[in-house]
Amino acid sequence: MKKIILFSSGKCPDCPPVIERLNKENIDYENVDITESMANLKRFLKVRDYNSYFDEIKEGNRVGVPTLMDEDGNFYNPEEMNTFDIFKN
Repeated sequence: MKKIILFSSGKCPDCPPVIERLNKENIDYENVDITESMANLKRFLKVRDYNSYFDEIKEGNRVGVPTLMDEDGNFYNPEEMNTFDIFKN
């Protein structure tokens, strides 16, 4: 199974439903809460600020969470995904 990272924020109202859904579907993931520490925020910004996936998000003055990233560096908007089957074995 691919390693999955969820970039989230404890202050984002859109993140808890995604976390709940990942847990319900037994998806193994690492949750990087960008508001939990400066290290987590820097980790996210390092990815966000240099990837074209986030261009439209930044142009709309949005942060970019929740976002899922797989170990290959592919990004997914979990709010637009009908299924998380791609993350299952």
